[in-house]
Amino acid sequence: MIRVVKESSLWSRRWLGWVFVYTFVLLFFFIYRCIGLKPLILMYGTERDCTPGVEAAALALGFLEDFVCATYFACALWVFDTVKHMVGHRVGDQMPIASQICDKVSTFLVSWLLFVAMTGPFVADLLIVRLRGMRFTFELVAMAIHEKDNASSASISQSEMKEAYVNVAGMVIVATPFSTTRVWAVWTDLSRWNPAFALMDLATQRSSGAQKSDDSSGESTQYLVSTSPSSDASTDTSLPPENPQFDRLTLFRLCALLVLLALGLIIVPILVLAISHGCSSLVAYSGLNATLNELFVRGVDATTQGFAPSVADGTIESATIYIHSATENYTLFQNDSLYRRTTGFHGELAFDVNVSEEDPLNVILIVVESFRFHDSHYLVGADDPSNLFKGSNITVTPNFDRWAKRGVSFSNMWSSWRTSRSVESLLFAQLPYDSVADSGMTGGKEDVELSGLPQLFKAKGYDPFFTTGCKTDYDDWDTFLPAHGFDTVWSRDEMMELAEGSLNISSDEWYGDAHRGFGWGVHDDLSFQLLGDLLINKTVEQTERVARGEAKKPLFVSHYTISSHTPFKDRPTWYAEAMKPDFSALYEDEKYANVVQAYLEMRYFTDMQLGKFLDRMADKGILNDTIVVIVGDHGQGPEDGLDVPEAREISATRVAGTIIAEGRLGDAVGLMIQDAVEQYDMLNTLADITGVPEGGFLQDGIGRSLKRNATFGERVVYSNNPSRKMSVVRGHERLRYDRYSNSVLLHNADTDHEMENDQFLALSLKDKTDWRTRRDDGRRLNAYYSKRWDNKCLLAGEC
Repeated sequence: MIRVVKESSLWSRRWLGWVFVYTFVLLFFFIYRCIGLKPLILMYGTERDCTPGVEAAALALGFLEDFVCATYFACALWVFDTVKHMVGHRVGDQMPIASQICDKVSTFLVSWLLFVAMTGPFVADLLIVRLRGMRFTFELVAMAIHEKDNASSASISQSEMKEAYVNVAGMVIVATPFSTTRVWAVWTDLSRWNPAFALMDLATQRSSGAQKSDDSSGESTQYLVSTSPSSDASTDTSLPPENPQFDRLTLFRLCALLVLLALGLIIVPILVLAISHGCSSLVAYSGLNATLNELFVRGVDATTQGFAPSVADGTIESATIYIHSATENYTLFQNDSLYRRTTGFHGELAFDVNVSEEDPLNVILIVVESFRFHDSHYLVGADDPSNLFKGSNITVTPNFDRWAKRGVSFSNMWSSWRTSRSVESLLFAQLPYDSVADSGMTGGKEDVELSGLPQLFKAKGYDPFFTTGCKTDYDDWDTFLPAHGFDTVWSRDEMMELAEGSLNISSDEWYGDAHRGFGWGVHDDLSFQLLGDLLINKTVEQTERVARGEAKKPLFVSHYTISSHTPFKDRPTWYAEAMKPDFSALYEDEKYANVVQAYLEMRYFTDMQLGKFLDRMADKGILNDTIVVIVGDHGQGPEDGLDVPEAREISATRVAGTIIAEGRLGDAVGLMIQDAVEQYDMLNTLADITGVPEGGFLQDGIGRSLKRNATFGERVVYSNNPSRKMSVVRGHERLRYDRYSNSVLLHNADTDHEMENDQFLALSLKDKTDWRTRRDDGRRLNAYYSKRWDNKCLLAGEC
């Protein structure tokens, strides 16, 4: 049997090498697709979408894209084999042994490297789809390189590392026999034949009944001339060079090759691209070949949207859809642009802050790392409709609760996942840039014009400060912040220098036994002390300045905390050894109990430092002259572990929020606003509280003034996570939707925190249409900001 197979005429078929390449590659792709198909569909849809029809359509479209990818791969191998033989003919007679060794080594290396290059993005894509619900792009690679110094702080579990190793090993193992076969099997040489030969066979058989090739010999003498016009054809002795038929045959063969190259490398990919654009978004993204998509989007720049249909082009129909005209006075520079001049606010007051133009108040915006709303029992409420505190009367944030009761609080405030994106919302009132890898801050964006809180307060004569214990080389904060309104930026290095100079912290305490610092920067106990020192010193300066008859020059400070960053294990030694409250009722039954416990302890640590800071400022009389806004940069879901904490979506995006203005709120003290609000509301809210500068101020935000009343549920807010899903919130209802597919889920965020009961199917047709309209508005707005960041035209009418 072995002898029969070995001596079979099949091995002499000149096209067998091409069949081998296509079969090997397409089978590899198909197996991986079958493994990752359901996670792909669930990423863009729901369990209801996992139907045989959807799966078959995704596999069919995937096969077409895989075929195109395999064609590019086969052509690359064919070019290599052709060039290899051309070089071999020239040097083989002079150095036969060396030539053979180089031939085999180069064949193995090139085949192996091309195979890995082709399958690497595809395998990586399906791997992170399964692990993180994300898609692979080379932007992720660029981010990893750019943020390599922060790699040690990334939360990657052992199970994820193991699966990554298994997939890499599998790819290497498959690439090795493929490359080895190409080294030792003569029939895998693609230069022996190409599809132009089949076209030549057909043409010559029809026109002249040309003699068929002798398959038993494996080579037809008429095909021995290379199809490359620059090749050395002297090896063909069957056709004399002076024969006119030889020249016509060579020209015909070359033309046939060019036609087939155009067909396989241009026309067929364009047809597959058109088919993918004509499919539903669910099928298009489930069948996406990441290697091919990245090649077209970033390699040859042939398309900006890749092999998937577009749902939004970066334009909006009307800016008035997103601006709260019921409370804001403004003038648009163009109807389809959010760029405008805000000149004031109007409408019934929800609360008021007693301020005067003669004595402007300092404004402190404290942004707390990973501060979700349901860590505060005060915000959740005594009835706790989702049983988040499991029947206990515990609060993880007693100091926040104590101070929030003295201010105006927001139990329904939303954010967009990860810290850099909170800067875009809180400071510039925008829906953040839509990218898993990048934010609006990435690269520093020194050439992008922005207008938000720093510019507003500068126009009012304030001194803008940005302070944080965190290192600011992350995501280019150190370039972005000074370029966009902050004259003074204190980050980890400045905090360390100040602490060593004024708090008697020695340099060996940062990363020694005392652990006063950690990978992300300086712990919150020290950064809050230094922030307090800044306010005390500046208050003295303001008092002296006013006494001299000069302008007060109040402070606007944006302060970001850091200690409660994942993985929640890093803490000062004094706190690690200190007694802590018993939070076991909140974590003892959790799958990741250790992670939840660590999170709760660090949430309590930061809350303790926040309380000390506010108490100190109150004792010094500074709070009577200051507006303090406290808000989470985003939430957190430690109950789902460290790998994908944002998978607990409401925990990850619904944040705590309060405004404290000691002695200036009157009857509004203790007010709880329950309507949906967002981080991007802070710009208009603070502008309304402190007063609009003469002539108004420029902005391109979508926030409203929370100082003004609005009918509950009348206005929606958008809360997005590029690595998960997008959402629109109206009242207590939250519509979770995909940026591409038609999949939607509707939940009551108050009573169904874990998102277990989808209410969308039970809605009337009109209500479903209304929610889909809000979804479409959100998609257009999301694409609008991304386009304007990319084109550097946020503050422009035309873009």
